[in-house]
Amino acid sequence: MVDYLSCLDKALVETLKNKSLTITTAESCTGGMVASSIVNISGASDIFKEGYITYSNEAKERILGVKHETLEKYKAVSAETAAQMAEGAVRISKADISVSVTGVAGPSREDDKPVGLVYIGCCYKGETHVKECDLSGDRHTIRCQSTKEALKFVLDIIKTNR
Repeated sequence: MVDYLSCLDKALVETLKNKSLTITTAESCTGGMVASSIVNISGASDIFKEGYITYSNEAKERILGVKHETLEKYKAVSAETAAQMAEGAVRISKADISVSVTGVAGPSREDDKPVGLVYIGCCYKGETHVKECDLSGDRHTIRCQSTKEALKFVLDIIKTNR
């Protein structure tokens, strides 16, 4: 994967192992990069339950239970969708924590949302948190930055919600 992720993914796997927590991922624009960065670390089998790549709206609804009304009203790239993706992933996987990513990686706008707009959701201890990111660069760069931001976000949530 990308070198700058190695510290974050190792830190996340170690933190989850130390706290005996499991994680699941629900990804759209990153297409599995978050899950891949986690399982790239030795020992990930102790903490990683499963990952969902729900690129289409239909998959978000069918697999994760994102409400059709949410996708109609707020669209796929929204805080509301990121929250429901994270909640759905935790619910169906029975993991302790989930992280979701939905955004516009480019090169074109989507539903009038600008390239680089990304929402990251995290569900932990019954609470759902969402972070908005405004990233820049080409498609690959935005996807890598989104992965990094997702890993950082989960670490921050775990540290602040002991």
